[in-house]
Amino acid sequence: MDIDIERELLKFTNHIVDYASLSSVLKSLGYKSVNNKIEDLMKKAILSPLKRGLYVHKSKVHQHAVSPESIANHLLGPSYISLDFALSYYNLIPERVYEVTSVTTKRPKSFNTPVGLFSYRRIQTELFPLGLAISNGNHDKFLIATVEKAICDKIFLSKDIDIQSIEEMRAYLDDDLRIEMSELTNLNREIISIYHEVSKSKKINLFLKLITRL
Repeated sequence: MDIDIERELLKFTNHIVDYASLSSVLKSLGYKSVNNKIEDLMKKAILSPLKRGLYVHKSKVHQHAVSPESIANHLLGPSYISLDFALSYYNLIPERVYEVTSVTTKRPKSFNTPVGLFSYRRIQTELFPLGLAISNGNHDKFLIATVEKAICDKIFLSKDIDIQSIEEMRAYLDDDLRIEMSELTNLNREIISIYHEVSKSKKINLFLKLITRL
């Protein structure tokens, strides 16, 4: 019965299950045609496909929903939430961001899933572990950039912006991103300084100089 499947799926507390684990659960309950049963569970909306071989389960037994941030971490790894979604998460920008944006050491990629749109930008391996935090979502945890890292990622990975002075950096943050300067006064400058040392980015250096003046 489906109720027995749902109870077994609840053992995957982050609500995300891969094909191998799902197949093992179904076989343990006596299902021989695993693929047919997976199709049936998707039709009943008990399972939603995230990508080939990865699913999110929605149980009627337990109503806690998986967070989009946690899904993003699992869709492509290693990765962490950053860029526009993180800036919105921290209430630094006024716009609500629906696409979950992440950073990874792998190639850029995007996933259009039944539970939302997820995109990934690539960053050099040396910058990846700097300035990360673990945050709680809807009864789960996920990896996300700190405020400092999220802003640095946005500046560094936006290759189409040409910023040559502190004044231009202020204008970009204030006018383009619409970040209030008062929100930047308590940033951890050490994270930004290390980010600059590793990336050798002139734009990050200008950002560091700007917040030092605030």
